[in-house]
Amino acid sequence: MLQHGRFEIPFRVYGDHPNVLLCVSGVLQTMAVWRSITRRFAPHFRVIVFDMPGVGRSRILSGDAHVTVEEQLEVVDALLKNAAPYGELTLAGSSWGTAIAAGYAAREPDAVQQLVLSSFGMKPNAVMEHIVAHAQQLYETRDYAAGADLIIDMFGQQIGPSYKRQITAQFANLSDDSADVFYQHCRNILTLGQLQDTVDLSRIRARTLIVNGAEDRIIDLDDMWIAERMIPRCECLLVDGVGHFLHFERPELLDDYETFMLGHTAQPVAEQVG
Repeated sequence: MLQHGRFEIPFRVYGDHPNVLLCVSGVLQTMAVWRSITRRFAPHFRVIVFDMPGVGRSRILSGDAHVTVEEQLEVVDALLKNAAPYGELTLAGSSWGTAIAAGYAAREPDAVQQLVLSSFGMKPNAVMEHIVAHAQQLYETRDYAAGADLIIDMFGQQIGPSYKRQITAQFANLSDDSADVFYQHCRNILTLGQLQDTVDLSRIRARTLIVNGAEDRIIDLDDMWIAERMIPRCECLLVDGVGHFLHFERPELLDDYETFMLGHTAQPVAEQVG
């Protein structure tokens, strides 16, 4: 457990390799979402997973439920200094976690050697704005369980029944404190606007891979090509027939991550473009 400022952050470390893989989750995603990643990459990295403030077993010790982008970046920095003070660093972000991972790589360009951004967007699109507005209504009526239906109906139709059950259970058991964090994050999404207004992507020096699903409804696919032009060493994978949840929909995508992160020759499941 790491105590940093007003937060108590649980984390786990898998493997003892000198090189580090730090995983940054999306909204309301606990460290458990990285289980398949830890199994796959623990032999090759010191894999660190954690719960962001207000998620899972983390605790907000003081102040309100609003966790700023700056505070999230500080949590990432504190974790790295505590659990991985040496070794080459790969940052992997999913969904909202891509904004935090990219932000850290831009802030500390010499510290990050590889950057993997899964389901990466530069701004909330019209579908996301609709989802956020609906989520705020559910929060105001305290109908947390309906949040799972909203997510699954709007952009989770392609995930398997097991992961759908996990999402349903998470929202059914959502505490008021976690719901407050989720609500504040939804407001954040709408007010932050364009990612490039707060993150200078051109400062990123890491080898960067962006992976998006062609069927992802909450991300404008043009965003990845915009980012590719801004990040100096960037390549993109656009995966046909896959939505927002990527390897949860097609587990073979882990081969593509391994090819990039380890330089191994593996049979890709997606054609590299860009």
